[in-house]
Amino acid sequence: MFFIAALNDLQILSVDIGNASLNALNREKVYATAGKEFGSKARQTVVIIQALYGLKSTGVAWRSHLASSLSSLGYQSCLVDPDIWLHAAVKGDKTPYYEYLAVYVDDTLFISENPSTTMTATSKIY
Repeated sequence: MFFIAALNDLQILSVDIGNASLNALNREKVYATAGKEFGSKARQTVVIIQALYGLKSTGVAWRSHLASSLSSLGYQSCLVDPDIWLHAAVKGDKTPYYEYLAVYVDDTLFISENPSTTMTATSKIY
């Protein structure tokens, strides 16, 4: 789901990253016994490698994974608030400005002349 608005000739796009925690790897060992839905592997002990919603370390694992992804897209974390990300850009009329990305857990707010470009790049990752 997304929402588009405008502010100072920049567009604002809000997006929720679905199943965000499943994109990160676990930071702790989590074991489980496989159920009957695993067929021949039922009743075997398995190690769960993807982060699970509700574990103490899941938030940290997701935040670290997202930070790595945004850095690879050229964004820098703000020194004052690490959940605000910025990227130098140039408008169509050659005016320099910063694109902003605000993150709260798995909810993101893109502020840019064309926020769908960044959203498309992140949607390829997630």
